[in-house]
Amino acid sequence: MADSHLGFSSFSRVDKNGRNLIEEKIYEGFDQVIDRIVQLRPDAVVHAGDVFHHVRPRIRPLYIFKKGLARLSEAGIPVIIIAGNHDAPKSYSSSSPFLIYEGSRDLNIAHKNQYENFEVGDHNFHCIPSCLAQEDYLDEFGKIKRSDKDVLVMHGLVESLSNKKLRTLGEHELKDSLLKSDFDYIALGHYHGQARISENAWYSGSIEYFNFGEASDTKGILLVDLERREVKQIEIRPKYMIDRPSIDCSGMSSSELAEVLLNLCDPEEIRDRIIRINLKNVQRSSFRNLNHVRLNRLSSTALYFKIKVEYEDEKELVDAPVDSMRLHEEFVKFLEDEAIRGGISRGVKDEVTVYGSDLLKKAVAVHITEALNAPE
Repeated sequence: MADSHLGFSSFSRVDKNGRNLIEEKIYEGFDQVIDRIVQLRPDAVVHAGDVFHHVRPRIRPLYIFKKGLARLSEAGIPVIIIAGNHDAPKSYSSSSPFLIYEGSRDLNIAHKNQYENFEVGDHNFHCIPSCLAQEDYLDEFGKIKRSDKDVLVMHGLVESLSNKKLRTLGEHELKDSLLKSDFDYIALGHYHGQARISENAWYSGSIEYFNFGEASDTKGILLVDLERREVKQIEIRPKYMIDRPSIDCSGMSSSELAEVLLNLCDPEEIRDRIIRINLKNVQRSSFRNLNHVRLNRLSSTALYFKIKVEYEDEKELVDAPVDSMRLHEEFVKFLEDEAIRGGISRGVKDEVTVYGSDLLKKAVAVHITEALNAPE
């Protein structure tokens, strides 16, 4: 398993106790993963990095993880963990969140930006956590001393998936040359989709959905038989992120547009799901005249509900160069559109408009001044 990102929160939806709904969904999913692992009774569990979403997690994610580890320990299942780019220290002077778990029974953690080896059962687990610099991976890989039974655990994006970059802090590319065929298995973390990279190398993917680019993914864990070199994908729970295919709204009136949206907003169908509806070639006046209050009420059962609109005149707007001296005007127009479609409240729009416009004017003035003073 990999990329549990405990502590991640998004979309600003909260429960009656003020807790972020997405964050709670992630904790719930992690508990379900632990339940499934205990049922499967594997010889060991590997977590290939990004246990936490932040290098300085709050108490709640630290506790949720501690509770999960305790259940695995009670079941007699040893655990091997490496730090990912999200939860690895960003300097040698920084402390790792995994320090508090050191010394726990049957727990092996590589989190110090360097290679570590753990012997678990009859296999050696060669662990290379997220390193401080790109060039460090080859150096750390060079420290590996092979045995007859070896598993490599790394966190990063392999070269062959370079077009899938997440563009997150500390993201490093792993050389395809590190994926040696003589390892019994290579467990990879960082890429959020379940994917087989080579004969013996897999990304287990993330446990949860973090952006709409992952909507078509199956989320879960991998059950690996090292003797038979077989990998079985274990789905933990049904998909709950839906990214609707784009609907062409050319020439639609407000009432026609409303009918399309209402057909896609069945309260029970979208309950506790993350939904995005994509509309293209929309007339601005048609969308502006929709009953957004009614739509918001219908979508209130969803974890998150978004209508992504591409206006019929949008291409012309995008292609047209924007005068930097008028950026503040574009900003005001953007806020107005967001308020019309229910993305932000009128109160927020009014408060942000003045402050944001002034800030943009000052930024443009500074930029122009710096450009004029820049040396040739």
